[in-house]
Amino acid sequence: MAQTLPPTHVLFGTSKKVFAHYFFPYPVSLDNAAPANDYYNRNYLSKTGESSKWAAQGGLLRQRPLGRTPTANAAWLQLNMEAEIKAAMARGITGFTFDVMSVAEATGSNSPLQRMLAAALAVDSRFKIMVMPDMTTLRGNTSAVVQIIAAVASSPTAYRLSDGRLVSSAFDAGLDSAAWWTSVLNQLKAKGINVAFVPVFLSWQGSVEAFAPISYGISDWGTATASSASVMQADPDIVQSAYGKIYMMPIETQQYRPKDFTYWEAGNSAAFRNGWMSAINGDADWVQLVTWNDFSESSQISPYTDATLKRNIGTGYYDMNAFYAAWFLTGQKPTITHDVLYYFYRREPGTAAGPAQSQLDTNVTHTVENDIELVAFLTAPGTLNITIGGKTYTQNAAAGITSFKIPAQPGVPLFALSRSGTDVFSFVGGVQIYGLSGIPSGVQDLTYWSGSAAKSGICSL
Repeated sequence: MAQTLPPTHVLFGTSKKVFAHYFFPYPVSLDNAAPANDYYNRNYLSKTGESSKWAAQGGLLRQRPLGRTPTANAAWLQLNMEAEIKAAMARGITGFTFDVMSVAEATGSNSPLQRMLAAALAVDSRFKIMVMPDMTTLRGNTSAVVQIIAAVASSPTAYRLSDGRLVSSAFDAGLDSAAWWTSVLNQLKAKGINVAFVPVFLSWQGSVEAFAPISYGISDWGTATASSASVMQADPDIVQSAYGKIYMMPIETQQYRPKDFTYWEAGNSAAFRNGWMSAINGDADWVQLVTWNDFSESSQISPYTDATLKRNIGTGYYDMNAFYAAWFLTGQKPTITHDVLYYFYRREPGTAAGPAQSQLDTNVTHTVENDIELVAFLTAPGTLNITIGGKTYTQNAAAGITSFKIPAQPGVPLFALSRSGTDVFSFVGGVQIYGLSGIPSGVQDLTYWSGSAAKSGICSL
């Protein structure tokens, strides 16, 4: 990291919160097997995995969690969740919004939600879990939603306001009417559970009038483009001043969905950094990082890798998050104490060939960038260098944060920081870039891979 993270009592002591959306279908491990031959590598990353169920897409996923060494401990699922909470806290995240798609996922001591609540208690009870029924699967099911929210009511790690109200969200809450939600909230109140409702919409503007009277706050799912992330800066003030509600700002890294053959242009790290600046400059009350671990949409902020299990090719967003989270939570821009260079680039152009899948992936925004980005966090002015294809590109950078982009081309980029004509440090990118003929597998991979390094060496986990 380029800075020292404030003590935990400072991060947890503010009214602002940084949540990360937890999507339980993609935990650290699905089977407690050695990562090289676990379910992710055998099935989700393989074109022939799950009996070729995802053969048309070239496999379900392009990234996976880093993986953990198998353990004989029967509580391995909770232990892995505890490790995820520790990793989240290490980068300024103060809680998870937990996506729940069925009653079975929320009730019973062995359910994913109850495991997460127990994991938070084991690690740090200040790390809070906000329950989030997923209305794409629960739409209209009043009994299920009431049961899911009630399932966390007695937990000390479920998020509550200072007045004791249990905080609950809902993904795509607008699939049901405000009247329907009023019924849900009234049924919970009859059980002695007073809820502060913070619904998440796919477009909050069309629902706020109806939902504001029954809600404590308003949130949106957002989109992973740089321009939309900047436009959202005005949203907190509108919600706060016009409706008297808190606003939870969405921040996304990228959106690439191989299962749907679609992706959005995130502009390397631009969507992520712009989202954070919108939250900071717009004075959002809370933040939701979209997501912690939804590998099916490539939106994860948690460290990621591929079938090689390299631990330094998916850490850029994760490491960078600490700087912005500390800034958001404390209201003070952190002092950069170490020179750190972050890279973000794809393995291939967005229009590269993909003969091993049934169709090419489509850019939803109709704008495809093909750049290598180097983001510098510098203690003093310096010169940034990117070398690829036998040519070196340079840019002078002031102290602070600088984004330097060059057109991508085949090869492995070399990144360097120099001062007064002398290299401070240099390092090579973690993945090779291929041309329009595509990567050797014939399967498209439009992930923004990311990593970082400092003078002390390459940052890996």
